[in-house]
Amino acid sequence: MGTNTLGEIIYNLRKKAGLTQEALADGICSPISVSRIENGNQMPSGKVLEKLLERLGTGTYQLCNIYYENECQAALRRSLDEIEAQISSGDLEAARAALQELSEKEMDSAGLQYAKMLFAAISIKDGTADERIETELENALRLTKPNIDLNDCRGELFSPTEVNILVMLTSAKHSDGKVLEAIRLGEEVMFALDRNKSRLSEFNTFRINLAHNLSQYLSSENRYDEALIYAKKAEELSIRGTEQFMLPEIEFGIAQILDGMGKPDECRARIEALIPYMRLIGKTQMADIAQEYLEYMDNPKALNADAVREKDSRDQVMIFN
Repeated sequence: MGTNTLGEIIYNLRKKAGLTQEALADGICSPISVSRIENGNQMPSGKVLEKLLERLGTGTYQLCNIYYENECQAALRRSLDEIEAQISSGDLEAARAALQELSEKEMDSAGLQYAKMLFAAISIKDGTADERIETELENALRLTKPNIDLNDCRGELFSPTEVNILVMLTSAKHSDGKVLEAIRLGEEVMFALDRNKSRLSEFNTFRINLAHNLSQYLSSENRYDEALIYAKKAEELSIRGTEQFMLPEIEFGIAQILDGMGKPDECRARIEALIPYMRLIGKTQMADIAQEYLEYMDNPKALNADAVREKDSRDQVMIFN
């Protein structure tokens, strides 16, 4: 998009968000103004531009990154996207090698942030993350949000990379035993995402991901009623949208919460229905975990209950989509 005008960028963001000119303009300016801006016939004021971008799920600094991005940075971004796909598919060694090679190239702040996020994702996924991961993630976040207060960030607008970093940061805190900090940060970010109301499917995936993770964190604290609220939110968002590939993990999480609430029959019925579906869609590892959980329910003394639950929670927590 390096050669795009401001109007073309607004147009593309609006189309991606699924908004009409009238919906974008509502309460900000007239639909005619939006049309003129997109056609390059009118330059919006800074205040109007900020409000339009907020509704589109982005911000002025992100717009500048898009507007001034050169072909080299665009190619770099595509390479980083490919590495993220490798991480998501579990090909961590290839992702690590490609990222190491790419890190030797010059990057702008957004590209460097993206690369740092991917390095962190690899270390979390392969279990090599240590206590430094929190600092590394915070440093990555502050490349574009230098003054962010993680205890009060519900009024912030976040880019996709920033949200991914924040989700990983909650996971890192949870893994480090800082469960209450993970919950607090997760709820702050969830509030910001809900407030944003972006229609971009990417942001809906983040909300599903974060809601599921929060349900896991709360469940680990035996706060089952609260956990179920977030789990049901993840379920509703997933069913209502197009991100249903996360449903098996979400439904398994709900089953475990029901077990914790003293409803073993409901838990068992859900898991027994889930296992064949998990195997059908190729989620065999998750199916094995679910089967192991059923075996624990049948004979708790035969298995270490804490180990089973810890493994379930660790394997279910989602880092990014």
